[in-house]
Amino acid sequence: MKKITLLLSFLLLSFTFSNAQTVDINYNATSFSPMPDPADGVHLGIGYMNVFDNPKDGTVGAFQFASGWGVTDLIAINDTGAGTLTLLPNRIGDTDPYWQTTDVFEGNKLMEANHYIQDDALVGNIVNFYGNVQSNTLGDLASVSFEFRHVAFVKVFNADFSAVVAQSSHDLGTTGDFMISVDATSYPADHHVQYGFQVFGPNINSNTSFDGAYGLLGSIVIGPNTTLGTKDFTIAGLKVYPNPSQDNWTIKTQNIKMSSILVFDILGKQVLSLTPNTTEAKIDASALKSGLYFAKINTDKGSSSLKLVKE
Repeated sequence: MKKITLLLSFLLLSFTFSNAQTVDINYNATSFSPMPDPADGVHLGIGYMNVFDNPKDGTVGAFQFASGWGVTDLIAINDTGAGTLTLLPNRIGDTDPYWQTTDVFEGNKLMEANHYIQDDALVGNIVNFYGNVQSNTLGDLASVSFEFRHVAFVKVFNADFSAVVAQSSHDLGTTGDFMISVDATSYPADHHVQYGFQVFGPNINSNTSFDGAYGLLGSIVIGPNTTLGTKDFTIAGLKVYPNPSQDNWTIKTQNIKMSSILVFDILGKQVLSLTPNTTEAKIDASALKSGLYFAKINTDKGSSSLKLVKE
């Protein structure tokens, strides 16, 4: 009975790998631009805000409410000409004391501003989200009590959005390319996938007398990933074996040379890099911990991704 159970487990595992697909998504300013009503299928950006009290002592106060929010009001500015997204501290124009105190720069609320795209068709796939932090000057801590938090993320929600069942994030504090991976292959079709950006920090007094100080808080500028976000390409005969593996994987194509192979862990951290320039390459996995990895295979015709498992 034990042998039959092990064989069945292996067959199920093999079936999962053979049907799993990888979807690569690079930041695109047009796609992230605010979704119109009615939706046009091109501009897909959504805004959502979670609001907390701001004790102004560096901690997070009581949760107040959550609501859909205008993308530009977050503040998130997609520049389709430059192909960039600029993220700024939130600044509500409402002068009610609930939001801000007269003549006080730091507002009375902490704003978790989420700018994202929701694509439920991604459920059942491995989702890779790419981007590039071009600059991050956000954080004049001399003028606010709370240190701004900022991440790119991929999240999988359950059917009624009551729980996040899988997620991965990347801190936007360091400039350069990033990749985030979430394996959504095991979730039912009624689940939801969101990918995007989040800035968490105090709202700032909207009085024009604070415009100069507001400008000194800085911003984050995001663009497309410059090295990994190439359009996914079906590489003829691409296969990997053995998978799962304890020691190494062999990746092989039919007749296309692989210029480079980049291996990432589940958090998007690059752990291996090869430049084989051949149609067959061996990846030494002996130094890697057991778990799930992703290989990005680049060729002169395009790129593709594979799911790797280290036992």
